This record gives sequence, structure tokens and C-alpha cells, in this order.
Amino acid sequence: MRCRILLMVSALTVGSVLGGCARGSGPGVIPEVVLEIVWEMAGPVNDSFYYYVAFDADDDEGADFPVPVAAGPYWGNGWGTGSITHFLEYHAGAYQLYRADLNVVPRLFSGGFLDVLGDVTGGDAGEYTITVSAITLGAVTLTGTGAISAVTNDSDQNAGMLELETDAAGSTVAGSVSFTPAADGGRPLDAAEQAQINTLNGGVPLQSDSLDELGLTLTVSAGTAGTQVIEIAPAVADVDVAFKSASTGQVTTDTATVTANSSQSTADPPIAGVDFVTGDVTIGAQAQVGLEVATTGTPIGPPFEYVLPNGSNTLRATVDLANLGVNVNSLDINFITTTELIFDPNITDPNEHTYDGLGPWGNDAIRTFNPNEFFPISNDDAFPPEESDDSTLVGPATEQQRAAVDIVDWQITPHRLL
Repeated sequence: MRCRILLMVSALTVGSVLGGCARGSGPGVIPEVVLEIVWEMAGPVNDSFYYYVAFDADDDEGADFPVPVAAGPYWGNGWGTGSITHFLEYHAGAYQLYRADLNVVPRLFSGGFLDVLGDVTGGDAGEYTITVSAITLGAVTLTGTGAISAVTNDSDQNAGMLELETDAAGSTVAGSVSFTPAADGGRPLDAAEQAQINTLNGGVPLQSDSLDELGLTLTVSAGTAGTQVIEIAPAVADVDVAFKSASTGQVTTDTATVTANSSQSTADPPIAGVDFVTGDVTIGAQAQVGLEVATTGTPIGPPFEYVLPNGSNTLRATVDLANLGVNVNSLDINFITTTELIFDPNITDPNEHTYDGLGPWGNDAIRTFNPNEFFPISNDDAFPPEESDDSTLVGPATEQQRAAVDIVDWQITPHRLL
């Protein structure tokens, strides 16, 4: 089978025929557009190390992009963070293309926030801080006939239905009082609340404070016997939302809502696709939630074509653009290498980690690259260009190991095949 050889600049032309060429797609499967990717290290590629091309195909005009994860405590996948939608990995003698997934990681909860559930759409890693700014208590509806003429919700966040019978003297009928929590916005009664219901079930005169443990005030009018139902709607909290991007460090703000005593999202959730589990909430309550690139992505398969390094210092692979999404017109890309994947939260010093990415600190990603214009881009076009001996290469490694992950040159060339 024929291997395409890139028209490269500088040392990339040398060794372009090293290694064996292979195709990852099945026979006869020809992509419409591909990206030929070549990147070169200062020393021979080490198959026990990790080499990545991280793609951000969310078409946000370079607002965020892939960067290396330098140190803990939040390591995520151990190598890359920021905005990563897909990535190409070379490790242990094999290339593999993945769709990146995000883990939703609870970090700090207070004031009624209990947990988070669900998955995140998009690829933007970072940290959300959700803060309760106001609480709207649920409306109370009274139906039926009996001794209660009105109910006021003073502090009840427990949505549900309370049923009771009263006699003509304004006392409860023994055993008639019950509470059923709402499916969304309700919870079982706590000990003090249940004790008050138990007292009412003994058959006692109703008072204005007979349901004060539940946060309700009653207006009682003796002389009418009957059955009544008190329905309490869910309480809804307004929240301020702050998101700190892992790629840029910038904080963006928004507003949203959550329901008290719920595990379901409102129509205006703080994080799309994520449900916040809550109890009774308080003003100032906070939830800090991390979005971390998952340790393993969803495998797509080998790249369309690739060349194994076979002892050389160069990696090269051809990626089907369609694998990165539909109608991809803007890509942010970073080359990221590391001697090991680290997950230990106690390692918080970047100097304990030997890694590299584009730029002196690894965070100068290629931004807003249009793969449909069919112009190659290379290290010669970068400002600043990628050079050897970056500041990130100071971790525990030999000079030979550092050279194996020290990125010194790269080129990406789009081609139309059909």
C-alpha cells in the first residue's frame, strides 16, 4: 500500500518514509476530508510514554482550547484539560482516536446542596460555583371544607399534600392527618415535623401554630366539620452561576434556578444535562462542581492512516475530519505529551510532572484553524514557535526521557480525498 509523504519543512522531511504505513479504516472506506498530522520530538518516541493531539471542535471561535493538565489536585484524565472534544493518542505502539467525555465531579456542597447527577454536553472542562441568591417558597392551595379558613407558607420548602379531618369544634379527627411528599420538590418529614403530625392524629384542637414545624401558619374557624387538603408547591431557588475555564482561567457568570428537595432540573438549570440533588436550601448555599476530562474517552478507532515511529522521533497520522463532528469549520488543537499519567491529588507542583505542549508553558494552542480551506499550517506559522527545552520539562526524568516528550516541530495539512 502507498504511503503519502508530506511536503514538509525543516527536519520533518527527513525520515518521512521511516516506519510502516497502515490504514485504520476498513477496505474501500475513503473519507471526504482528512487531516495529515506530523509532530516531532527532540529524541526518539518512547512507546511507554503518552502522546496526544487534542482537538476542540465546539466552534466557539477559540474562546477555549486544549491545554496540558500540569498538576493536581484535580488531574482528570492525567494529561489534558481545557476544552477537548476529541483526541488522538499514541501509546504502547498504537494510535487510537477517541471522543472526549467529561466527568461531573462534586467538590464542595453546603446549605442544602447534596449531590449532582448526569452528564455534560460539550467539552469545556473547568469548575462551576453555584450560589443561592433568593428562594421563592411554593404557593399553598387549600381545598375542601373544615375548620381551616386559610394557610400561609412562612418557610416550608417541602412540597406535597397534607390531608386532615376536623369536627365542628375545630379539633382534628383522630388518625385523619397525613402528609404525602411531592415526587418533585418533596421529602419525607423530619422527626420534629412527624412528631407534630402524630400529635394532631391524637385528636386535638387546631391552633394557628399547629403546623409551624412544617413552616405553615393556619387560620382556624370553629363550627365547620369536614375534610380538607393543603397542597404545597415546590420551592424554587434563584442561583448565581460562575464557571472558571480550565484552559483560560477566565470566569463567566450566568443565572439559573434549582428546585428545593429535588433531583430534577428546572427549565433553566445551572449546568445543561446535570441535575442537582437538594434538600431544603438556604440563602448563600453553594455547590462547587468540577468538569474533568474523563480518564478514558469513547473509542472511535484507529486513524485513517498512520505511520509507526519504529525508533524515530516522529509521529504521523491521518484523521478523518468527519470523526471530529459534522460541518467542522473551526478547530482548536494542541499537541500534548507526558512521561506518565498522574492521578495523585497530593501532587500539586508542576515541577513533579514531565510534560510538554505548544508554547513555553504548553498552553499556546492552535486556534480557529479552518480545515476546509486546505492550507497547511506548521510550527513556522506559530507565534511563538514551538522550541526545545520548554519550562514544563523539569519533572523527574532523565535527559533522554525529557527529549522523548519534548515537542520541537509540527505540521497539519488538510486534504480533500473525494
